[in-house]
Amino acid sequence: MTVIVLGAGVDATSGIEMPLTNELIPQINDFIKNDGREIDEKLRNIIPSLRFHFDKLIKDTIERFVQDFGREITRIKEGVQTVLTNDNTLSPENQKMGQLIVAIMNKVESMKTGATLDQETAELIEEVFGENFAVTDESIIDFSKLVYTDTFKSVMRQILERSMQEPNHPILKHVYHNLLDIEDLLMNYFIGFYIDKPASIKNYIYISWMLWAYLKKKENDIYTTYSERMHQFPVYSKIPEDWQIVTFNYSSFAHFFTKGNDYPALYFHGNLMNYVDIQNKTEIKIEDREYCSLDIISFIENQLTPNMNFEEDNTMYPIPEFLPPIKIKPETWYKTEQSMKEADKIIIIGYSFNKSDEHFNSILHECISKPVFIIDPDIDNVIKKMEKIYSYPPSSYTSMTIKGYPAKKRSQLTIIQAKAHEINFQEL
Repeated sequence: MTVIVLGAGVDATSGIEMPLTNELIPQINDFIKNDGREIDEKLRNIIPSLRFHFDKLIKDTIERFVQDFGREITRIKEGVQTVLTNDNTLSPENQKMGQLIVAIMNKVESMKTGATLDQETAELIEEVFGENFAVTDESIIDFSKLVYTDTFKSVMRQILERSMQEPNHPILKHVYHNLLDIEDLLMNYFIGFYIDKPASIKNYIYISWMLWAYLKKKENDIYTTYSERMHQFPVYSKIPEDWQIVTFNYSSFAHFFTKGNDYPALYFHGNLMNYVDIQNKTEIKIEDREYCSLDIISFIENQLTPNMNFEEDNTMYPIPEFLPPIKIKPETWYKTEQSMKEADKIIIIGYSFNKSDEHFNSILHECISKPVFIIDPDIDNVIKKMEKIYSYPPSSYTSMTIKGYPAKKRSQLTIIQAKAHEINFQEL
């Protein structure tokens, strides 16, 4: 049996184009102001005293970054400079954007460097005022209290706002750096269920259902686009029926393409088709027929409203079956582990190997003796991530070409530099 692991890069591939997690917050904010306005109102009506707003989160994040970005200077400058040096495909506009960011970072960095109290100066101070005069600071300026000019703040706001709208921009992604990741936001508020903090619980319920509604709307649009052409659906339609799919995506695509097969898709992070009564730890499945014709407003009115209660003696909190560790996950994780250990071959596409997925990464580590193929457009980044899982140094790989694409191989691990829709993975 072959196990194929589908990361977020698969649903973001050409022809599907679901948003990545670092793109979602600005897109949901736009959705609320347009097609999602009524959904936002319905959710706020059933969640009393809700103070969370996506637009305020974005504005606060921008202001905080503009004022405190000093600690990020080196990371931003080095990332942008590397792209300017190595990427020959940059447009003149992107090159100028990169040059502007590096120039600004250099200005601030030179100011910080010039204000540093070096050893020679510190020793001179002690010689003049005596050894009892303690030099405890590393700089003559407290940069945490430094006030930048309005011009500088305006420039940084423009740069950051553009980076939020284009988080995968070749230059701006080094500024954005997943500054607004919705899964991180959900994890931060999910703790409210453990410590019984009503404000965090309400924020989590609102954010998770707003995310669910936006993804469901995007998914509906994609199904409408393909309609009678589902046999042409990118990636999913090419996966053989006797393969086991393990997906990190919330979309229903994997479910409907494996429905009736011997190996139903395993959703490692949850999905849009189920939700959970968090108080009773009960999973509620939206039946396939209902899900396909589901009207979001009616669902909120008929399913969520009667089952949402914040009264202390009768609390009810239905939440989508998303990333945080709820009741369903251990069973799915166990099935994933068993499938991968029994697999003859493992193919991984569009998966980012994040630290938050340590459990899956540990399962993959146990499969080091099996043939593993990883398809990803950023081969060097994958090699860096795999070093932590397999302990293979970057210099230990053999370079080759597979199906016309650059690849690197070490033992049973093969990494192919390609996008999800570009390669025929059945031939690997």
